Amino acid sequence: QDKDVGSNGLQNYSLGSNSHFSLALGTGKTGVKSLELVVERQLDREQQRELNLLLTATDGGSPPRSATAQVRIVVLDANDNSPVFGREVYEVRLAENSPREQPVVRVAAADADEGSYGEVRYAFTQTPERARQLFELDPVTGEIRVAGNLDYEEAKNHKLVVRASDGGGLSTHCKVQVEVLDVNDNAPEIALTSLSASIPEDAPPRTVVALFSVRDRDSGDNGRTECSIDGDLPFSLSPALDNYYELRTSAALDRERTAGYNISITATDWGTTRLSSRESIFVQISDVNDNAPEFTQEVYTMAVAENNSPMLRIGSVKATDADAGENGRVRYALVRPEGKEQPAVSVNPENGDVCVVRPLDYEEVRAF
Repeated sequence: QDKDVGSNGLQNYSLGSNSHFSLALGTGKTGVKSLELVVERQLDREQQRELNLLLTATDGGSPPRSATAQVRIVVLDANDNSPVFGREVYEVRLAENSPREQPVVRVAAADADEGSYGEVRYAFTQTPERARQLFELDPVTGEIRVAGNLDYEEAKNHKLVVRASDGGGLSTHCKVQVEVLDVNDNAPEIALTSLSASIPEDAPPRTVVALFSVRDRDSGDNGRTECSIDGDLPFSLSPALDNYYELRTSAALDRERTAGYNISITATDWGTTRLSSRESIFVQISDVNDNAPEFTQEVYTMAVAENNSPMLRIGSVKATDADAGENGRVRYALVRPEGKEQPAVSVNPENGDVCVVRPLDYEEVRAF
């Protein structure tokens, strides 16, 4: 307002230099000039929260008089910024024996807005159900922790997608890639493919007795295995293709000395803490007729009085055979000397009893 009139009254307004506002001057029906402050360029609270303008009013006198006023403009926030993650992809390596509640990674998104528009909350999205069971996400801090039992043999990688949302409904996403590291938590597994439950004692060396495979679900040295046989036995192991092994004979066998072998096979991995498993195989040695009968004596001497009764038992012979079954069954028979008649005795083919078949006469024959 200017109390002067005419050319000495209020004539003009001016606004200090700025890039956002201008003045719009108008004259009402009563001749009173009105002034409006007009936004010429979009404001950005995140760049400049407050503007201070200098407004000058000038009259038309000579010399002109003027007055100034400070215009303080406070820019109010609008939700014009989405949350922004520090990284698009978070990569994490985690041992499979990690305990529950162990921290995995903390994702962080910043929002330049203020108040509720700048408050960020986190949640899983587009993440498989199995991964949601293994990991938990703090909706306020963005910290991800182990929530289940990780298993390298079940899944070597897990992909998580985290959504960050502000209070105004704007959101953004990031990916978390978890690589599960193997630890030696699996012992080797021995699986028999074929087994000869019985082999003959005359089997030559390197005869295949059994075929088996060894598998370890771990990786690297944790899954690398070696096999051995316990004790000093006439058997050896020969590696075959694709983690298969052949159990072979390594020496001559003798059923009469050892009728069967209980073979313990041990498979051990190469982990730092070595794990092993054991499988027992029983191999029966079958008999071969490789032993002749043997008499308990080389010479048996028997006596009989003359005029004996017929079929009189005067003694017995005994022979044993180390073989088994029919191979070890002994039968007896007299061998008649060539050119001579059958002696007056007989032998029981089953038990070796010797009998005089007819009465003898001492004056005819004293010995035979």
